Amino acid sequence: MKTSVEKLEGSSVRLTVTVEAADVDSAITEAYATAAKKVRIPGFRPGRAPRPIIDTHVGRDYVLTEALEKLVSDTYPLAMDELDLRAIERPDFGELDNLVEGEEYTWHAEVVIKPTFEISSSDNLEVTVESAKATDAEIDAQLDYLRDRFASLEPAEGRGVAEGDFTLISFVGTVDGEPYEGNVVDKYLYELGKGQMPPEFDAALIGHMPGDQVMVEFEVPDSGASEFVGKKAGFDVTVHEIKAKSLPAVDDDFASNVGGFETADELKADIRTRLDENKAVGYTRMIEREARGVLAGRLVGDVPDVMIEARTESLTEDFFESLKGRGIGMNEYLEATGVALEQLQEDIGREARLQVREELALEALAKSLAMEVTEDDFTQELSRNLDEGETPEQLREQLRCNGALPLLREQILRRKALVWLMDNVKVNEQDPAAAAEAKPEKKPAKKKAPKADKEA
Repeated sequence: MKTSVEKLEGSSVRLTVTVEAADVDSAITEAYATAAKKVRIPGFRPGRAPRPIIDTHVGRDYVLTEALEKLVSDTYPLAMDELDLRAIERPDFGELDNLVEGEEYTWHAEVVIKPTFEISSSDNLEVTVESAKATDAEIDAQLDYLRDRFASLEPAEGRGVAEGDFTLISFVGTVDGEPYEGNVVDKYLYELGKGQMPPEFDAALIGHMPGDQVMVEFEVPDSGASEFVGKKAGFDVTVHEIKAKSLPAVDDDFASNVGGFETADELKADIRTRLDENKAVGYTRMIEREARGVLAGRLVGDVPDVMIEARTESLTEDFFESLKGRGIGMNEYLEATGVALEQLQEDIGREARLQVREELALEALAKSLAMEVTEDDFTQELSRNLDEGETPEQLREQLRCNGALPLLREQILRRKALVWLMDNVKVNEQDPAAAAEAKPEKKPAKKKAPKADKEA
């Protein structure tokens, strides 16, 4: 097989492939054998009918067309691998000439290939991440959480209901002035600020004393029962008691009750150790995520839309398969997470764009550093993906026939570039509190769908 490529406008090339006469004859012979197995001809066993009989029953043109399609589909990926080209759109073969037995065959195709990108620079790569070690503020936050868990409720004397209180209440509720099932509740311990009821309900209770009767009215929000949304709710509430949390002091007794520690210092040391261990798990991944983003920001040029669209489609399919594997339907997922379908699609599209830019930037980095894929690299990568009884050589030939070797080569180069990136990026650690203060205040964002995993 002979191959050549001609550069066309943009990212398109013209691929020319010439197949030897022997391979043309083999393709025709195989097409006749396949047709003979499919066609039931009286007097002949399946697969035994001679060519003239097959020509009479199915037509020689049909057989030659089948042979041509098989020949082109088999030689196209081999040609792409030989020329080390990656298509990002389906090839356009145009009008193909008929095969002629005993003669070599040449076909052409216009292919939009993956463009080559560059990065503006690989110097002074720098990221800022949270410290890998627990801060005193984070330890205090964990202690506050434990204090809240072990808090006791004490009567609040001489004052009205305040934010965060527990209040013993009874109420009778209506919707548009009519009672509903379960509308009467007697002496329920209600915690303010937990979102059990709309904010208007909590606000109406603030300041009231035990024995007070309060009338609360509000429009049922979207988060309420669907049959009541938008209707006017009314609650006649009686306040019986007010209780407030009493948080324990962080002392040796508290440490003993919480986890059997002898002293508060031992408790704090244990919290610090566990926080450090948890941070260590995600620390490297956090640096990688930030470093990939910084590198992607240095990618020069516009990424073809077709690459973004293909990755979006792939991520969407993966997401659906993930839900299916967990036995969750799309409507069930959207309802449980509160994510709108449009937002889900937007998030997947954004993730697709980010992934493609990061991968292209890693490939551009590998190119700028003159990285190469060696035979050892190929052998190691192939060895990691072998089926039982399969050799690296067999898998390599299979990938070559499928046109997947250029893809594997890219994956190896990206992995090499990522190793270099992680070794050469400067990491600045920042206190989480300082990082929070440095961020500009933002409006509440829409709920987002989970990100899909990505590979270097």
